[in-house]
Amino acid sequence: MKGRTTCPKCKHEFVLDAPDVSEKCEIVCPNCGDKFTIQPTSCDSKPEDECFWEEHGEPRKTILSSIKPRTDKPTIAAVLLISVFAIGITSAAFSDAFIETPLDVLANVGMTGSVDLLVLDQSNKSLGEVSIIIDGTSTTTDENGSYSAENISLGIKKVEVSLTGYKTLTREILVVPFITSSHEIIMEDGNGEKYIPFDTIGCSIILVIFSVFALLAAVMSLKRQHLDVAVVSSILSIFSFGFLMIGSIISIIALIIILKSRDEFENGKKGKIF
Repeated sequence: MKGRTTCPKCKHEFVLDAPDVSEKCEIVCPNCGDKFTIQPTSCDSKPEDECFWEEHGEPRKTILSSIKPRTDKPTIAAVLLISVFAIGITSAAFSDAFIETPLDVLANVGMTGSVDLLVLDQSNKSLGEVSIIIDGTSTTTDENGSYSAENISLGIKKVEVSLTGYKTLTREILVVPFITSSHEIIMEDGNGEKYIPFDTIGCSIILVIFSVFALLAAVMSLKRQHLDVAVVSSILSIFSFGFLMIGSIISIIALIIILKSRDEFENGKKGKIF
């Protein structure tokens, strides 16, 4: 306990620390070096033969920021993110439609894509003069087995490749804007036909993963806990896309709402953020 006393010899007043209010203690005056005994107390009555002290100062007060009132913002963000999760899972279940729908919209406004193909045999040697039919156009590869084309309509397209002595191969490829769709096509010896559909499983898995992040962000928003997890998960949920990018738009809105209501979140054991 901190207090103030006066030296009985030189009358010097100074502040000191006493171990306990119930025990007498011996003090050395810092001014004259005189030793004397004091009795720490808060009592106003002071016997003549003893030096007393009085408590110095007041207990330190901690001033905390006021807690802002709870709003419905985190709940609204959670509802939006649950919608993103549902849209993402639906898109993953119908991944063909998910891919084709936005590309059809872009195609309707005149956007196209480009394609690079390299036709090889099973020993990875290039095959020249291979017949290729793509997007309603019939052509052939050059002597190096290459074929390039621009202004190809967007979406999942069938490429039919044929050459005497090899199986006729029909393969589905994805054509998107701004990025050239490059593929190596391996032709097998023999007769007959072979069909290779576009693999949407990988696309579905990616959509499911990012949709789960939307659900995680929704849970954190409902609980108003772990703001950092809610923010990061909301950002990742943007890549769940959804039909016509609806999932991405909703995720961005939810992220903005979470950031605006960040004062309502708790960070685990650390308590509220002020």
